[in-house]
Amino acid sequence: MDERKRTSRRSFLARSAAAAAGAYVLPAGVLAQRRSRPDDTPPPSERIGMAFIGCGRRGYVWVNYVSRMPQVQPVAVCDVSRRALDMGMRYATRRQKGCKPYGDFREVLARKDVDAVLIATPDHWHAVMAVQAAKAGKDVFVESPLSLTIREARQIAQAARRYGRVVQVGTDRRSNASYMTAVDIARSGDLGEVRTAYVQAGDVSRQCHLARAKLPSGFDWDLWLGPAPDAPYHPYRCSGSSGSYGWRVWRDYCGGRLASYGAHYFDAVHWALGLDRTGPVEVVPANGKDVKTLTFRYADGLTVHNGKGPKGAVIELVGSAATLGIGVEGKSFQTWPESIGVAAEKAANAKRRSYYASTAHIADWLDAIRTRGRCLSDVESAVRSVTVSHLGCIATWLGRPIRWDPAKEEIVGDPAAARWLDRPKRAPWRV
Repeated sequence: MDERKRTSRRSFLARSAAAAAGAYVLPAGVLAQRRSRPDDTPPPSERIGMAFIGCGRRGYVWVNYVSRMPQVQPVAVCDVSRRALDMGMRYATRRQKGCKPYGDFREVLARKDVDAVLIATPDHWHAVMAVQAAKAGKDVFVESPLSLTIREARQIAQAARRYGRVVQVGTDRRSNASYMTAVDIARSGDLGEVRTAYVQAGDVSRQCHLARAKLPSGFDWDLWLGPAPDAPYHPYRCSGSSGSYGWRVWRDYCGGRLASYGAHYFDAVHWALGLDRTGPVEVVPANGKDVKTLTFRYADGLTVHNGKGPKGAVIELVGSAATLGIGVEGKSFQTWPESIGVAAEKAANAKRRSYYASTAHIADWLDAIRTRGRCLSDVESAVRSVTVSHLGCIATWLGRPIRWDPAKEEIVGDPAAARWLDRPKRAPWRV
Protein backbone atom coordinates (compact mmCIF):
# COMPACT_ATOMS: atom_id res chain seq x y z
CA MET A 1 0.00 0.00 0.00
CA ASP A 2 1.46 3.39 -0.96
CA GLU A 3 1.78 6.26 1.52
CA ARG A 4 -1.30 8.10 0.25
CA LYS A 5 -3.47 5.03 0.83
CA ARG A 6 -1.92 4.46 4.27
CA THR A 7 -2.69 8.06 5.18
CA SER A 8 -6.27 7.70 3.93
CA ARG A 9 -6.69 4.54 6.00
CA ARG A 10 -5.29 6.19 9.16
CA SER A 11 -7.55 9.20 8.64
CA PHE A 12 -10.56 6.92 8.19
CA LEU A 13 -9.87 4.95 11.35
CA ALA A 14 -9.50 8.15 13.35
CA ARG A 15 -12.77 9.47 12.02
CA SER A 16 -14.51 6.14 12.64
CA ALA A 17 -13.46 5.99 16.28
CA ALA A 18 -14.55 9.59 16.80
CA ALA A 19 -17.87 9.08 15.07
CA ALA A 20 -18.55 5.98 17.16
CA ALA A 21 -18.05 8.15 20.24
CA GLY A 22 -20.32 10.86 18.90
CA ALA A 23 -17.52 13.27 18.04
CA TYR A 24 -15.99 14.55 14.84
CA VAL A 25 -12.29 15.05 14.16
CA LEU A 26 -11.05 17.69 11.74
CA PRO A 27 -7.92 16.73 9.78
CA ALA A 28 -4.70 18.17 11.21
CA GLY A 29 -4.21 20.25 8.06
CA VAL A 30 -7.54 21.96 8.59
CA LEU A 31 -6.69 22.77 12.19
CA ALA A 32 -3.42 24.28 11.03
CA GLN A 33 -5.30 26.38 8.47
CA ARG A 34 -7.68 27.56 11.19
CA ARG A 35 -4.78 28.80 13.33
CA SER A 36 -3.01 30.50 10.42
CA ARG A 37 -5.95 32.20 8.69
CA PRO A 38 -6.46 35.97 9.14
CA ASP A 39 -9.21 37.07 11.53
CA ASP A 40 -11.31 38.52 8.71
CA THR A 41 -11.39 35.23 6.76
CA PRO A 42 -14.13 32.66 7.53
CA PRO A 43 -12.57 29.63 9.25
CA PRO A 44 -12.76 26.18 7.63
CA SER A 45 -14.85 25.01 10.60
CA GLU A 46 -17.88 26.99 9.35
CA ARG A 47 -20.91 24.81 8.77
CA ILE A 48 -21.57 23.53 5.28
CA GLY A 49 -24.93 24.60 3.86
CA MET A 50 -26.53 21.29 2.89
CA ALA A 51 -29.48 20.52 0.64
CA PHE A 52 -31.14 17.10 0.41
CA ILE A 53 -32.74 16.15 -2.90
CA GLY A 54 -34.89 13.07 -2.55
CA CYS A 55 -36.47 12.21 0.82
CA GLY A 56 -37.87 8.75 0.08
CA ARG A 57 -36.99 5.50 1.82
CA ARG A 58 -33.25 6.02 1.40
CA GLY A 59 -33.27 9.81 1.32
CA TYR A 60 -34.82 10.41 4.73
CA VAL A 61 -32.20 8.10 6.26
CA TRP A 62 -29.52 10.43 4.91
CA VAL A 63 -31.40 13.50 6.18
CA ASN A 64 -31.62 11.92 9.63
CA TYR A 65 -27.90 11.07 9.74
CA VAL A 66 -26.43 14.16 8.16
CA SER A 67 -28.63 16.81 9.77
CA ARG A 68 -27.30 15.77 13.17
CA MET A 69 -23.68 16.32 12.19
CA PRO A 70 -22.39 19.51 13.85
CA GLN A 71 -20.47 20.66 10.78
CA VAL A 72 -23.62 20.66 8.62
CA GLN A 73 -26.33 23.32 8.37
CA PRO A 74 -29.45 21.88 6.65
CA VAL A 75 -30.86 24.67 4.48
CA ALA A 76 -33.15 22.84 2.02
CA VAL A 77 -34.96 19.55 1.48
CA CYS A 78 -36.59 18.67 -1.83
CA ASP A 79 -38.96 15.97 -3.03
CA VAL A 80 -41.80 15.61 -5.55
CA SER A 81 -43.92 13.90 -2.89
CA ARG A 82 -45.44 16.10 -0.19
CA ARG A 83 -45.48 13.15 2.20
CA ALA A 84 -41.76 12.43 1.70
CA LEU A 85 -40.97 16.14 1.87
CA ASP A 86 -42.76 16.50 5.20
CA MET A 87 -40.79 13.55 6.58
CA GLY A 88 -37.53 15.07 5.35
CA MET A 89 -38.39 18.37 7.01
CA ARG A 90 -39.14 16.67 10.32
CA TYR A 91 -35.69 15.06 10.36
CA ALA A 92 -33.87 18.13 9.05
CA THR A 93 -35.31 20.45 11.70
CA ARG A 94 -35.04 18.22 14.77
CA ARG A 95 -31.90 19.97 16.01
CA GLN A 96 -31.49 22.95 13.70
CA LYS A 97 -33.91 25.48 12.30
CA GLY A 98 -33.94 27.48 9.08
CA CYS A 99 -34.39 24.62 6.60
CA LYS A 100 -36.92 25.19 3.80
CA PRO A 101 -38.93 22.67 1.71
CA TYR A 102 -38.96 22.57 -2.09
CA GLY A 103 -40.75 20.55 -4.76
CA ASP A 104 -38.35 21.43 -7.61
CA PHE A 105 -34.61 20.82 -7.31
CA ARG A 106 -33.83 23.73 -9.64
CA GLU A 107 -34.97 26.17 -6.97
CA VAL A 108 -32.59 24.49 -4.53
CA LEU A 109 -29.61 24.79 -6.87
CA ALA A 110 -30.35 28.49 -7.37
CA ARG A 111 -29.77 29.23 -3.69
CA LYS A 112 -26.42 30.85 -2.95
CA ASP A 113 -26.26 29.46 0.59
CA VAL A 114 -26.32 25.85 -0.62
CA ASP A 115 -22.71 24.64 -0.57
CA ALA A 116 -23.39 20.96 -1.17
CA VAL A 117 -26.24 18.68 -2.21
CA LEU A 118 -27.00 15.08 -1.31
CA ILE A 119 -28.89 13.35 -4.13
CA ALA A 120 -30.95 10.32 -3.12
CA THR A 121 -33.40 10.12 -6.02
CA PRO A 122 -34.07 7.21 -8.40
CA ASP A 123 -31.14 6.52 -10.73
CA HIS A 124 -32.67 8.09 -13.83
CA TRP A 125 -32.35 11.51 -12.18
CA HIS A 126 -28.75 11.24 -10.94
CA ALA A 127 -26.91 12.57 -13.98
CA VAL A 128 -29.15 15.57 -14.65
CA MET A 129 -29.10 16.67 -11.02
CA ALA A 130 -25.42 15.97 -10.35
CA VAL A 131 -24.20 17.78 -13.47
CA GLN A 132 -26.48 20.77 -12.89
CA ALA A 133 -25.35 20.94 -9.27
CA ALA A 134 -21.70 20.94 -10.33
CA LYS A 135 -22.40 23.72 -12.83
CA ALA A 136 -24.07 25.70 -10.05
CA GLY A 137 -20.92 25.42 -7.93
CA LYS A 138 -22.21 22.81 -5.46
CA ASP A 139 -20.27 19.84 -4.17
CA VAL A 140 -22.19 16.60 -4.61
CA PHE A 141 -22.94 13.34 -2.85
CA VAL A 142 -24.85 11.04 -5.20
CA GLU A 143 -26.33 7.74 -4.13
CA SER A 144 -25.21 4.54 -5.79
CA PRO A 145 -25.47 3.36 -8.45
CA LEU A 146 -23.94 6.50 -9.92
CA SER A 147 -26.06 6.62 -13.07
CA LEU A 148 -28.65 5.00 -15.29
CA THR A 149 -26.23 4.66 -18.24
CA ILE A 150 -22.52 4.43 -18.95
CA ARG A 151 -22.42 7.77 -20.77
CA GLU A 152 -24.16 9.50 -17.87
CA ALA A 153 -21.56 8.18 -15.43
CA ARG A 154 -18.76 9.65 -17.53
CA GLN A 155 -20.63 12.97 -17.85
CA ILE A 156 -20.88 13.26 -14.07
CA ALA A 157 -17.14 12.65 -13.70
CA GLN A 158 -16.34 15.19 -16.42
CA ALA A 159 -18.54 17.80 -14.75
CA ALA A 160 -16.87 17.17 -11.39
CA ARG A 161 -13.42 17.82 -12.86
CA ARG A 162 -14.48 20.68 -15.17
CA TYR A 163 -16.13 22.67 -12.37
CA GLY A 164 -13.72 21.63 -9.61
CA ARG A 165 -16.37 19.99 -7.45
CA VAL A 166 -15.98 17.32 -4.81
CA VAL A 167 -18.17 14.35 -5.71
CA GLN A 168 -18.62 11.43 -3.34
CA VAL A 169 -20.59 8.38 -4.50
CA GLY A 170 -22.65 6.24 -2.15
CA THR A 171 -20.47 3.13 -2.54
CA ASP A 172 -19.94 3.30 1.20
CA ARG A 173 -18.11 0.01 1.58
CA ARG A 174 -14.99 2.09 0.93
CA SER A 175 -15.61 3.69 4.33
CA ASN A 176 -16.07 0.33 6.04
CA ALA A 177 -13.18 -0.74 8.28
CA SER A 178 -13.78 -4.45 7.64
CA TYR A 179 -13.80 -3.94 3.88
CA MET A 180 -10.55 -2.00 4.22
CA THR A 181 -8.96 -4.93 6.03
CA ALA A 182 -10.25 -7.33 3.38
CA VAL A 183 -8.77 -5.14 0.65
CA ASP A 184 -5.45 -5.11 2.53
CA ILE A 185 -5.51 -8.92 2.43
CA ALA A 186 -6.20 -8.97 -1.29
CA ARG A 187 -3.35 -6.54 -1.95
CA SER A 188 -0.90 -8.25 0.40
CA GLY A 189 -0.15 -11.11 -1.99
CA ASP A 190 -1.31 -13.73 0.52
CA LEU A 191 -4.03 -14.93 -1.86
CA GLY A 192 -1.53 -15.63 -4.59
CA GLU A 193 -2.65 -14.97 -8.15
CA VAL A 194 -6.35 -14.08 -8.32
CA ARG A 195 -7.87 -15.11 -11.62
CA THR A 196 -11.46 -15.83 -10.55
CA ALA A 197 -13.99 -13.79 -8.58
CA TYR A 198 -17.67 -14.14 -7.75
CA VAL A 199 -20.26 -11.53 -6.83
CA GLN A 200 -23.89 -12.19 -5.93
CA ALA A 201 -25.31 -8.99 -7.34
CA GLY A 202 -28.62 -10.23 -8.71
CA ASP A 203 -30.76 -9.78 -11.81
CA VAL A 204 -31.10 -6.99 -14.36
CA SER A 205 -34.18 -4.75 -14.59
CA ARG A 206 -37.10 -5.35 -16.94
CA GLN A 207 -39.79 -3.45 -18.81
CA CYS A 208 -42.78 -2.15 -16.89
CA HIS A 209 -46.37 -2.68 -18.10
CA LEU A 210 -48.35 -1.55 -15.07
CA ALA A 211 -51.74 0.04 -15.77
CA ARG A 212 -52.67 3.57 -14.74
CA ALA A 213 -53.69 4.11 -11.11
CA LYS A 214 -55.09 7.08 -9.22
CA LEU A 215 -52.47 9.72 -8.56
CA PRO A 216 -52.29 10.67 -4.87
CA SER A 217 -52.58 14.31 -3.91
CA GLY A 218 -49.35 16.17 -3.33
CA PHE A 219 -47.37 14.05 -5.79
CA ASP A 220 -45.79 15.64 -8.89
CA TRP A 221 -45.72 12.60 -11.20
CA ASP A 222 -44.41 14.49 -14.23
CA LEU A 223 -41.42 15.73 -12.24
CA TRP A 224 -40.84 12.25 -10.76
CA LEU A 225 -40.55 10.91 -14.32
CA GLY A 226 -38.35 13.81 -15.40
CA PRO A 227 -36.01 12.58 -18.15
CA ALA A 228 -37.57 9.08 -18.22
CA PRO A 229 -40.13 8.15 -20.90
CA ASP A 230 -43.71 9.24 -20.35
CA ALA A 231 -45.66 6.56 -18.47
CA PRO A 232 -48.85 6.26 -16.41
CA TYR A 233 -48.64 6.61 -12.64
CA HIS A 234 -48.76 3.45 -10.56
CA PRO A 235 -47.50 3.16 -6.96
CA TYR A 236 -45.48 0.03 -7.76
CA ARG A 237 -43.79 1.83 -10.63
CA CYS A 238 -42.25 4.44 -8.35
CA SER A 239 -42.25 3.12 -4.80
CA GLY A 240 -43.12 -0.57 -4.65
CA SER A 241 -44.91 -2.47 -1.93
CA SER A 242 -43.78 -4.21 1.22
CA GLY A 243 -41.05 -6.67 0.31
CA SER A 244 -40.72 -5.43 -3.28
CA TYR A 245 -37.83 -3.59 -4.86
CA GLY A 246 -39.87 -0.66 -6.19
CA TRP A 247 -38.62 1.37 -9.12
CA ARG A 248 -35.32 -0.50 -9.13
CA VAL A 249 -36.82 -3.43 -11.03
CA TRP A 250 -37.88 -1.25 -14.01
CA ARG A 251 -35.54 -0.61 -16.91
CA ASP A 252 -36.52 3.04 -17.41
CA TYR A 253 -35.29 3.96 -13.95
CA CYS A 254 -32.58 1.47 -12.93
CA GLY A 255 -30.50 -1.51 -13.99
CA GLY A 256 -32.08 -3.77 -11.35
CA ARG A 257 -30.24 -5.49 -8.54
CA LEU A 258 -27.28 -5.96 -10.88
CA ALA A 259 -26.83 -2.18 -10.83
CA SER A 260 -27.93 -1.47 -7.25
CA TYR A 261 -25.92 -4.22 -5.54
CA GLY A 262 -23.35 -4.49 -8.30
CA ALA A 263 -22.38 -0.87 -7.75
CA HIS A 264 -21.00 -2.04 -4.39
CA TYR A 265 -19.81 -5.54 -5.22
CA PHE A 266 -18.03 -4.86 -8.51
CA ASP A 267 -16.57 -1.78 -6.88
CA ALA A 268 -15.10 -3.94 -4.10
CA VAL A 269 -13.51 -6.29 -6.65
CA HIS A 270 -11.99 -3.36 -8.55
CA TRP A 271 -10.77 -1.76 -5.33
CA ALA A 272 -9.21 -4.95 -4.01
CA LEU A 273 -7.49 -5.90 -7.27
CA GLY A 274 -6.36 -2.44 -8.40
CA LEU A 275 -8.81 -2.12 -11.31
CA ASP A 276 -10.19 1.36 -10.57
CA ARG A 277 -9.10 2.72 -13.95
CA THR A 278 -10.13 -0.10 -16.24
CA GLY A 279 -12.88 -2.66 -16.84
CA PRO A 280 -13.73 -5.94 -18.56
CA VAL A 281 -12.98 -6.53 -22.21
CA GLU A 282 -15.76 -9.07 -22.77
CA VAL A 283 -19.17 -9.64 -21.18
CA VAL A 284 -20.99 -12.94 -21.75
CA PRO A 285 -24.59 -13.41 -20.59
CA ALA A 286 -25.79 -16.66 -19.06
CA ASN A 287 -27.49 -18.90 -21.61
CA GLY A 288 -28.64 -21.80 -19.43
CA LYS A 289 -26.27 -24.15 -21.24
CA ASP A 290 -22.49 -23.80 -21.33
CA VAL A 291 -22.49 -20.34 -19.66
CA LYS A 292 -24.15 -20.68 -16.26
CA THR A 293 -23.57 -17.14 -14.97
CA LEU A 294 -23.24 -13.64 -16.38
CA THR A 295 -19.48 -13.49 -16.90
CA PHE A 296 -17.00 -10.63 -17.18
CA ARG A 297 -13.52 -11.23 -18.61
CA TYR A 298 -10.62 -8.79 -18.09
CA ALA A 299 -7.50 -8.30 -20.18
CA ASP A 300 -5.22 -9.55 -17.39
CA GLY A 301 -7.01 -12.92 -17.28
CA LEU A 302 -9.40 -12.19 -14.41
CA THR A 303 -12.90 -13.67 -14.78
CA VAL A 304 -15.74 -12.34 -12.61
CA HIS A 305 -18.95 -14.35 -12.32
CA ASN A 306 -22.28 -12.87 -11.19
CA GLY A 307 -23.25 -15.84 -9.08
CA LYS A 308 -22.53 -17.87 -5.98
CA GLY A 309 -18.95 -19.02 -5.51
CA PRO A 310 -17.65 -22.20 -3.86
CA LYS A 311 -17.62 -20.65 -0.37
CA GLY A 312 -20.98 -18.91 -0.64
CA ALA A 313 -19.67 -15.41 0.08
CA VAL A 314 -21.37 -12.31 -1.34
CA ILE A 315 -17.99 -11.38 -2.85
CA GLU A 316 -15.36 -14.05 -3.36
CA LEU A 317 -11.78 -13.71 -4.60
CA VAL A 318 -10.24 -17.07 -5.47
CA GLY A 319 -6.45 -17.00 -5.47
CA SER A 320 -3.85 -19.62 -6.25
CA ALA A 321 -2.84 -19.75 -2.57
CA ALA A 322 -5.98 -18.76 -0.66
CA THR A 323 -9.56 -17.52 -0.99
CA LEU A 324 -11.07 -14.36 0.45
CA GLY A 325 -14.80 -14.04 1.06
CA ILE A 326 -16.59 -10.81 1.98
CA GLY A 327 -20.01 -11.19 3.54
CA VAL A 328 -20.23 -14.88 4.46
CA GLU A 329 -22.10 -16.65 7.28
CA GLY A 330 -22.73 -13.41 9.14
CA LYS A 331 -19.08 -12.36 9.13
CA SER A 332 -17.66 -9.25 7.49
CA PHE A 333 -14.98 -11.30 5.78
CA GLN A 334 -13.32 -14.69 6.00
CA THR A 335 -10.31 -16.37 4.47
CA TRP A 336 -9.50 -19.96 3.60
CA PRO A 337 -7.12 -20.83 5.23
CA GLU A 338 -8.43 -18.95 8.24
CA SER A 339 -4.97 -17.99 9.50
CA ILE A 340 -4.58 -15.27 6.84
CA GLY A 341 -7.67 -13.42 8.03
CA VAL A 342 -6.71 -13.78 11.70
CA ALA A 343 -3.30 -12.26 11.03
CA ALA A 344 -4.86 -9.40 9.07
CA GLU A 345 -7.29 -8.65 11.92
CA LYS A 346 -4.40 -8.42 14.37
CA ALA A 347 -2.49 -6.12 12.06
CA ALA A 348 -5.53 -3.83 11.84
CA ASN A 349 -5.93 -3.83 15.65
CA ALA A 350 -8.05 -6.84 16.60
CA LYS A 351 -9.51 -5.05 19.63
CA ARG A 352 -11.06 -2.33 17.50
CA ARG A 353 -14.76 -2.89 17.07
CA SER A 354 -15.73 -3.16 13.42
CA TYR A 355 -17.34 0.19 12.66
CA TYR A 356 -19.87 0.71 9.94
CA ALA A 357 -22.18 3.70 9.73
CA SER A 358 -23.23 6.00 6.96
CA THR A 359 -21.86 9.00 8.85
CA ALA A 360 -18.28 7.79 8.26
CA HIS A 361 -18.78 7.99 4.50
CA ILE A 362 -20.34 11.44 4.84
CA ALA A 363 -17.52 12.57 7.13
CA ASP A 364 -15.01 11.68 4.44
CA TRP A 365 -16.99 13.76 1.93
CA LEU A 366 -17.15 16.75 4.28
CA ASP A 367 -13.40 16.52 4.90
CA ALA A 368 -12.79 16.58 1.15
CA ILE A 369 -15.10 19.58 0.75
CA ARG A 370 -13.00 21.52 3.24
CA THR A 371 -9.62 20.41 1.92
CA ARG A 372 -10.71 20.26 -1.75
CA GLY A 373 -9.24 16.78 -1.93
CA ARG A 374 -10.53 13.49 -3.36
CA CYS A 375 -12.97 11.24 -1.53
CA LEU A 376 -12.44 7.59 -0.64
CA SER A 377 -15.24 6.77 -3.09
CA ASP A 378 -14.20 9.21 -5.80
CA VAL A 379 -16.39 9.58 -8.85
CA GLU A 380 -13.82 8.06 -11.22
CA SER A 381 -13.74 4.69 -9.45
CA ALA A 382 -17.55 4.73 -9.35
CA VAL A 383 -17.69 5.29 -13.12
CA ARG A 384 -15.65 2.15 -13.68
CA SER A 385 -17.59 -0.06 -11.28
CA VAL A 386 -21.05 1.03 -12.44
CA THR A 387 -19.92 0.48 -16.04
CA VAL A 388 -19.52 -3.22 -15.24
CA SER A 389 -23.13 -3.41 -14.08
CA HIS A 390 -24.45 -1.55 -17.11
CA LEU A 391 -22.47 -3.75 -19.51
CA GLY A 392 -23.96 -6.79 -17.81
CA CYS A 393 -27.44 -5.35 -18.30
CA ILE A 394 -26.84 -4.65 -21.99
CA ALA A 395 -25.46 -8.13 -22.69
CA THR A 396 -28.35 -9.76 -20.82
CA TRP A 397 -31.05 -7.64 -22.46
CA LEU A 398 -29.66 -8.40 -25.91
CA GLY A 399 -28.87 -12.04 -25.13
CA ARG A 400 -25.41 -12.04 -26.67
CA PRO A 401 -21.78 -11.39 -25.71
CA ILE A 402 -20.39 -7.89 -26.14
CA ARG A 403 -16.81 -6.68 -26.34
CA TRP A 404 -15.72 -3.58 -24.45
CA ASP A 405 -12.73 -1.26 -24.88
CA PRO A 406 -12.08 0.09 -21.36
CA ALA A 407 -9.58 2.68 -22.59
CA LYS A 408 -11.94 4.26 -25.14
CA GLU A 409 -15.06 3.29 -23.15
CA GLU A 410 -16.73 1.95 -26.26
CA ILE A 411 -18.58 -1.24 -27.23
CA VAL A 412 -16.63 -2.85 -30.05
CA GLY A 413 -18.23 -4.00 -33.31
CA ASP A 414 -21.88 -3.96 -32.21
CA PRO A 415 -23.74 -0.73 -33.10
CA ALA A 416 -27.04 -2.05 -31.73
CA ALA A 417 -25.47 -2.72 -28.34
CA ALA A 418 -23.66 0.62 -28.41
CA ARG A 419 -27.01 2.42 -28.57
CA TRP A 420 -27.57 1.32 -24.95
CA LEU A 421 -24.57 3.33 -23.76
CA ASP A 422 -27.03 6.20 -23.26
CA ARG A 423 -30.79 6.76 -23.37
CA PRO A 424 -32.91 9.50 -24.97
CA LYS A 425 -34.19 11.99 -22.39
CA ARG A 426 -37.66 13.43 -22.27
CA ALA A 427 -37.75 17.19 -22.96
CA PRO A 428 -36.73 19.54 -21.49
CA TRP A 429 -34.24 17.47 -19.51
CA ARG A 430 -30.66 16.98 -20.61
CA VAL A 431 -27.23 16.59 -19.08
